Amino acid sequence: MEMNNNNFEEFKIKSTNETGLSLRLYKKDNDFDKILVITHGYGEHQGYYVEFANYFSNHGYAVCTYDLRSHGLSDGKKGHVSSFELFLDDLDRIIDFARKQVGELQINLFGHSMGGSIVLNYLLRRTLVGIDKSIISSPWLKLAFEPPKLKLFLANIGKNLFPSLVMKGELNPDDLSRNSEFVARFIDDPLTYDKISPGYFSTIREYGQYALSKANKLKYPILMSHGSDDNVTSSSASRAFCGNCGNMCEYKLWEGYKHVVFSENDMDKIFEFYKSYLVS
Repeated sequence: MEMNNNNFEEFKIKSTNETGLSLRLYKKDNDFDKILVITHGYGEHQGYYVEFANYFSNHGYAVCTYDLRSHGLSDGKKGHVSSFELFLDDLDRIIDFARKQVGELQINLFGHSMGGSIVLNYLLRRTLVGIDKSIISSPWLKLAFEPPKLKLFLANIGKNLFPSLVMKGELNPDDLSRNSEFVARFIDDPLTYDKISPGYFSTIREYGQYALSKANKLKYPILMSHGSDDNVTSSSASRAFCGNCGNMCEYKLWEGYKHVVFSENDMDKIFEFYKSYLVS
């Protein structure tokens, strides 16, 4: 998936429960005055964000990407994470590491899909210092479809009886992007997966519902970005979140775009829009 032009340094750090997290730090000629931390979505990894990170590292950012626990090259059982709170602990650790590497600079956050829910919950649940604007992309607050009733039934039972038993997910790769090359790369990527345990699925749903219910408590400004043709996560839920948090949220609906808005051939246009928001 990744296109490595050696524009980053690679690290492996320890987080909660001694879980190893794989991360990358992009710094162009030490010419930066802020930090962007990127949190990817369910089943993917930081290799999907090379173009994204290179763009922002060329525009004054030190950029940190990382593989979530149980994803990519980080430690953990694929398809299972016992608690969503662990993701928030990991983001704390990643931000702390980035600051130690490049200095106590202003932090911008970006989260896509499940990563969007991670960032929103992080902003809502943690006491934070030095966090400026964040961008939330197609967050998993609610799915855009109702999972089969049998799987919901198994998830409700399984979260207590067999919480770590992984099952096939419901993701259709064609729902990710209009860019056929991106879809093909996703399908062929050996680090990508579509399987999920009952416990993992239940905790994602719980934290998505929490974020929606607490939107009016948001204290940090965000841009909410969603494609109008997203059949993976609910754009209506994103709009509802923004409607409930007043002037803390700017909502951008991309007409005709699918779940991974920034995967299209016009990705530079998307990146420029994101950058304009962060510096405005």
